[in-house]
Amino acid sequence: MEADEETPPPGREPDGHGSGDYGRTFGEVYDDWYPPGFADGDAAVAALADLGGDGEALELGVGTGRIAIPLARRGLRVHGVDSSPEMLRRLRGKPGGDLVRAVLADMADCDLGHRFTLVYSVFNSLFCLPDQARQAACLAVAARHLAPGGRLVVEHQMPAGVSPGVSVRHFHTGADRFRFSVVDCDPVTQVMERRTVAVTDGDAVSYRSVIRYVWPGELDLMAAAAGLVPLARTADWKGSPMSPDSPCCVSVYGHRAPGARAGAR
Repeated sequence: MEADEETPPPGREPDGHGSGDYGRTFGEVYDDWYPPGFADGDAAVAALADLGGDGEALELGVGTGRIAIPLARRGLRVHGVDSSPEMLRRLRGKPGGDLVRAVLADMADCDLGHRFTLVYSVFNSLFCLPDQARQAACLAVAARHLAPGGRLVVEHQMPAGVSPGVSVRHFHTGADRFRFSVVDCDPVTQVMERRTVAVTDGDAVSYRSVIRYVWPGELDLMAAAAGLVPLARTADWKGSPMSPDSPCCVSVYGHRAPGARAGAR
């Protein structure tokens, strides 16, 4: 059974909180700020294509299709869920957007009635869920949709160097524009509220987002609760080993073998 792209499948309907807010806030600037090659997007597509093989893939938090569309162009049958109608409208309006089976749904509570060779969440999409309970629920959704022998891939930025309180971070400077962010971090809840200010020809616009960052060890525990075991972890899509100063983390999980204890390797 496949879900209609306009109607949420069984599960809680998108409620306008968390990841849905991100689309309303950043939809109009997302593709400009984060083009396909941003953050080594080409390497991400290549690595995911190798993992997906000739099967089907599901992206949790598909957004405007920055990864899903080029992955589909490689011949993989790609599905994607997102709680933002704005982001999905932009996906469908892009060349190649029709190659992606887009579903309006909460990635922490949905059932597409189908299993996939590859399930993936990239570019901090998991962080858009506002608390640990919903992040754990998202990994449970991934596990339910993963076919036997399939792989779950989660990419996220390492939260190394985060400090409590308010800090200012520079993001981009161009010929006629620049962006910076004011970040308020609570290390107890691991929640970061960010105000990104874009200045163009003297006009300033502020964009607010809230994320909850996750450490790799915590991600492993949430995956274990969903019946998944870690299979690989690298610092980037090209397979570089992790180090204390790695800025990114790519984790690969699979189903725990029947009868195996949680945490057993």
